[in-house]
Amino acid sequence: MKLELSFIHTVLTIVALSTVPVVMCLASRAGEQERKITVKRSELPATIERAIAKAVSGGQVVKIEKEVEGEDPGQYDVVMSSGEKLYEVEISPEGEVIEVKEVAADDDDDPDGAQARKWTDSFYLDERTFSAAGGNRFFSLEPGHQLVLESEDEKVVITVLDQTRMIGRVETRVIEEREEKDGELAEVSRNFFAICKKHGDVFYFGEEVDDYKDGKIVGHGGAWRADEADSKAGIIMPGTILLGARHYQEISPKAMDRAEIVADDVTMKTPAGTFENCIRVEETSGLDPDEKCYKTYAPGVGLIQDEDLLLVRYGCEWSSGEPDVNSIPVLMETPSIPSSLFWLDSNVPVIACPGPAVPSGVSGSLPLTVRLRTLRR
Repeated sequence: MKLELSFIHTVLTIVALSTVPVVMCLASRAGEQERKITVKRSELPATIERAIAKAVSGGQVVKIEKEVEGEDPGQYDVVMSSGEKLYEVEISPEGEVIEVKEVAADDDDDPDGAQARKWTDSFYLDERTFSAAGGNRFFSLEPGHQLVLESEDEKVVITVLDQTRMIGRVETRVIEEREEKDGELAEVSRNFFAICKKHGDVFYFGEEVDDYKDGKIVGHGGAWRADEADSKAGIIMPGTILLGARHYQEISPKAMDRAEIVADDVTMKTPAGTFENCIRVEETSGLDPDEKCYKTYAPGVGLIQDEDLLLVRYGCEWSSGEPDVNSIPVLMETPSIPSSLFWLDSNVPVIACPGPAVPSGVSGSLPLTVRLRTLRR
């Protein structure tokens, strides 16, 4: 049965009016800017004092700032010195040490920053509570979310699967990456991620890898798991973006990828559109000093550039082809910012994600649409 255009117009009008508060709220959050104030040592709560003493043994406080606006209001950022080293310490409003990282000191005798800068590899995992659902501003764990990136001779399809995997005691979300070179399947990896509920950091718990040649599996290069000996999870995407922050993404004898946030105000044009307020990440390897690449992430979308690969489309992947148009309770124009919106219609949960296609059975075209699918529990 086909939907009449008049019915579509009515539905679009109703939905557009009913979702204005939601879209305005999301847009407001997307534009939220971080603001910090300097705090005196004498003004610190006792819980924060104890956290400082725990973070860097014998360290001296150089500077204390408190975030009053942004993604983590109430968080304390403390600069401490110990000997000739400087450390940046992040402390939650409740007095929990989130992260300690060594940073290069400003030194007039070292204008080029020759002093080696350290990479954060301690994340206090035992003190965190994780979830396999959700995501942060630059990384989604919502099942169905899909990114397609292409270059002249390569194609990568990244899909958040409706699957989880236990890595140690943590339930992780499975994200599949399918890589093609010159039209031939080259690699399929199943990557395991979970998000810290309190702070929004998305952690990387490992991957299974199948390398292909002529349609056959020929190896498993780069595979690792955080519950293996001498391995632990790293951060793939922090919940709070700090320019210059450096952290390990993978911590394993077989994989030591690490990342530094080198820009936080990037505008990038791709075949899928132009994206603003993006971050650029420089990735290197602790195993191969010559390995280096750059990636760009857009808010509300995720990865939009990986070296020569550029985003060509993104949205939700249907689990079994295009849905029957009769099962779609709502069709609306995409909001002005990339997002996922939820409705409850006739006691049936549905998820709306940005997508490039108009469902079959609907005549005409819309500038942008939202594709819906029923959530499977």
